Amino acid sequence: MTATPEPRTSGAGRYWRLLRRFAGASAVATVSSQLVFGLSYALGAGTMTATVLGWLSGAVPNFLLNRRTWGSRGRAGLRGELLRFVPISVLTALAAATATHYTETLALHVFHDAHTPRVALVWSAYLGTYLVMFVVKFFLMDRVVFASRGQHEPAR
Repeated sequence: MTATPEPRTSGAGRYWRLLRRFAGASAVATVSSQLVFGLSYALGAGTMTATVLGWLSGAVPNFLLNRRTWGSRGRAGLRGELLRFVPISVLTALAAATATHYTETLALHVFHDAHTPRVALVWSAYLGTYLVMFVVKFFLMDRVVFASRGQHEPAR
């Protein structure tokens, strides 16, 4: 079945539609990222390794789904979009790595050898970083990464 394109809208309607689709893409990326981070950290990976693995498992679907959200298809503009997306994504991962590292340091002092509470606290710091960045990334995706697409083409 062929999907019919949504009518062009501007202003608030456009942003609500983009925000809904961005939230859906972010949910997919978050679930993937959280599962990989939580599992790898719980199995003994350090915070940096777990963060990188979690980031990779979330960044790829996040980029691909958000390209569709802002109406990008095919190779046209792909390189530029990637060059603008990667620094934002890497900075988010660095923020998560920093948050998880310092949370782990604190958790080791508070919980000592209690593995489960430490994992839960560090995992919460990882999730919290991505929740804060959700709002920031929405505006960066719209105004920086897919700026040329978002202003002229409707989200599909």
